[in-house]
Amino acid sequence: MASEARVPPGAPTLSAFLDEPSPTEKVYRIVDGRSLRLFVFHPSIAGAVPAPAVVFFHGGAWRGGAPEVFFPHARYFASRGLVGISVEYRLVTPRALGVADCVEDARAALRFVRENASTLGIDPARIAAGGDSAGGHLAACLATVPGGDAASRPDALLLYNPVLDLTAGDWVRFVLGGDRLDLKGAAQPPASADERARAAALSPVLHVGPSLPPTLLVQGEDDKVTPPVHAGRFADAARAAGVRCELRMLPATGHAFVVPRYKAPESAVVDAIRTADRFLVSLGWLEGEPALAPSVPPAWTPRQP
Repeated sequence: MASEARVPPGAPTLSAFLDEPSPTEKVYRIVDGRSLRLFVFHPSIAGAVPAPAVVFFHGGAWRGGAPEVFFPHARYFASRGLVGISVEYRLVTPRALGVADCVEDARAALRFVRENASTLGIDPARIAAGGDSAGGHLAACLATVPGGDAASRPDALLLYNPVLDLTAGDWVRFVLGGDRLDLKGAAQPPASADERARAAALSPVLHVGPSLPPTLLVQGEDDKVTPPVHAGRFADAARAAGVRCELRMLPATGHAFVVPRYKAPESAVVDAIRTADRFLVSLGWLEGEPALAPSVPPAWTPRQP
């Protein structure tokens, strides 16, 4: 991919979307006395009403991260005429909350968006879910893992280096929780059959079927956190089920390439957003070429690994 390819003259740079405008906040769920919020960016241009929506879930191994990570992406898509939303969800804690609770929150968020679509100016039949890493896992779960309902199923997926198989490597510890969260590699005791089943139940790659919506899956070839082979398995399963899954493998690219002000250069983040834009154009949700360019000079210096 090339950031500068087919950029319309005068296209805004990512700097224009990093900090403004502020979102509208909506409480979508109250659980254990805590209010969980959606951060909503409404279209800044005249367009189709009701509009499609993109609902983003941040990464951070289900233990960290924040909705603000996807504010720039949501602002950008609002500038293109969509409703951009970033979701706050509960984070995993050693002896209280697990990945299943995060999935429950993700379902509640998408259900709220669909059930309140008319108030939010959203077309309830065109709601995409997206995210990176653990957030990509949550988005993928909405479309694959049994247990949701029609209102909590997205109409398209935008997945960036998602966690797809929780039965592999150290990922099982996030499902099991407790003291396991602080154990890695050889220090982690083998999972029992029941524990492996719990991890499998929350592994999107094991639940791909013909109901999967059109999916964009973007994966770095040098990713050491979410194995590229898992992305390949997911795409193969989707194609075997007869559904559309576009797999984009990025050479010389590691993890979290979609996160602003982090390890990736700004051009990589811009490329990731433009790729999602083109995918939504292919669905008929947007028109024209992506209107986004890298800043000159770059808006940030990538952090060292």
